[in-house]
Amino acid sequence: MTRKRLSAVRSVQKAKKAVYAALAVTFALAAAGCNNGGGSTSAESKDGAAAEKRGSITVSLYDRGKVPSAEGTMDNNRWTKWVNENGPVDVKYVTVPRFESLQKFNVLFASRQAPDLIFEYDTAYQGQLYNQKQLMPLDDLIAQHSTEYKALLEKYPALKKAGTMEDGKTYLVGRPMELAPQHYLLIRKDWLDKLGLDVPKTPEEFLAVAQAFTEKDPDGDGQANTEGTGLSFVAGIILNNMFGTGFTLFGEDQTPWVLENDQVVHDWDRIRASIAFQQKLYDAGVVDKDFVTDKNGEKQKQMWISGKLGIYGSNGADVSSYETLKQNVPDAEVIAMALPKTEFGSYSPTLSSPVQMTGMVNASTKDPESVMKMIDFMVSDKYTNTIQNGIEGVHYEKTSDGRAKAIDPEKNKTELEYNRDMSMLTPLIGKNYGLKNKVNPTPAEQDYIKIYDEAVEAYMDPARPMVGITQRAYLPLLPQNLATINTNANKTILDMAMQTIVSGGGEAAVDKFITDAQAVWDKAGGAQVDEFYAKWYADKKDDAILMSDIYEMGEQMKKEE
Repeated sequence: MTRKRLSAVRSVQKAKKAVYAALAVTFALAAAGCNNGGGSTSAESKDGAAAEKRGSITVSLYDRGKVPSAEGTMDNNRWTKWVNENGPVDVKYVTVPRFESLQKFNVLFASRQAPDLIFEYDTAYQGQLYNQKQLMPLDDLIAQHSTEYKALLEKYPALKKAGTMEDGKTYLVGRPMELAPQHYLLIRKDWLDKLGLDVPKTPEEFLAVAQAFTEKDPDGDGQANTEGTGLSFVAGIILNNMFGTGFTLFGEDQTPWVLENDQVVHDWDRIRASIAFQQKLYDAGVVDKDFVTDKNGEKQKQMWISGKLGIYGSNGADVSSYETLKQNVPDAEVIAMALPKTEFGSYSPTLSSPVQMTGMVNASTKDPESVMKMIDFMVSDKYTNTIQNGIEGVHYEKTSDGRAKAIDPEKNKTELEYNRDMSMLTPLIGKNYGLKNKVNPTPAEQDYIKIYDEAVEAYMDPARPMVGITQRAYLPLLPQNLATINTNANKTILDMAMQTIVSGGGEAAVDKFITDAQAVWDKAGGAQVDEFYAKWYADKKDDAILMSDIYEMGEQMKKEE
């Protein structure tokens, strides 16, 4: 090769090396840009630092079938869109039927499709998921990645206590609540007045009033179409509470334990008295003969709102049912009555808990930090104000004292009220919570504020306490083997109790029921369950949340609102 041609070749090789070097630098810069959030695939913050990647999670949401068609569906409506536009992470909602939620969750877990953030009111099911190791411990997650919820724990230490499981770790998240009546025993005062009767103060008077309501045409229509009282759902729970027992006909999660001489006792005497009284009500024909099938109390509710039921067990401040009753019977007058006193003392129906644990994190979640961001968002003022009151200027305007005044209540019924289950972490305290704080309440709401005040006076006196050692949410979780014993034995006992009530037979039949029920309990190994709770109380009573603590916590909530 000539010297001239060799020089030309070397020149070309040098040029290629320069091009390769330039390309290498370009690719390196491009890669660095990608790694640092540059380019078109991720955003930069104002100071040039890379923005954090937005997470994506799934969240469960009850579906009660009440979303107006114009609003969309429970998992796709103005509020789910608002969450995704304003929240810290992308959320896909997984809907579960409200009254079949456990079945749906079981299917989702079995198919490994359970949501990352799970909301469920049932404390027994929370315990089941814990026992099955389906839940993620949250202590480190809260300590390292939370701001809002961590602050809530510091302000309300009971949340930490209630969210801690048997291994000493936190698995549940929840919210502070106002201690207030949850179950109401309502009675038609206009019927009492018409028939010249007083509010019943004993079981005997209760039966006499129920008979009069059934037989003496209190609604004046000339037909035998009224009923004295109910036995299904909440009404049945309240009638058991009247005798000082947490045994109930509706649900397998029973709490029939009481304290006697500072020891836990499974009290069969109270159960006997309660079943005997309900049998008398049934035999007297003052209740729905088909109450056994009215599992969720819907038939009983229809009797109440149509003006055909005299004594009704209401779950919560059910203003909508009261409003419907007044539409159907404008002259109806309703009051909340204290539970009649029995040989076991004076008791009150269920109060709401000062703290309520509602949320859990799936142990299989791939992005727990994003779940924690969503939890923080759900307890924030921004989320709370919006989900409770809607959009300022659209659904409400602020009063001079900071309360939310509805601009158009009818519009809010359509656009806002269906979202209530999105607020299962929303603190239920403060100036915008509760009927008593509502700006310009409707006539029906004004009436119900009076009913609420009557219930407060009747039910929130520690001298007439709630039934049991503590509320169900604060009892320790049974180990799986004992939980199985408890569930299976109680299923059989409940069937026997129902049969005893509807079959008659008087005192002899009730005595036989108690004897047979004790035999079922003993044969199933129920003594182990009794011993578990007795030992828990003996060992933990100084640290546990007991009934007296609940009333004290309620007073604390009032001071901190």
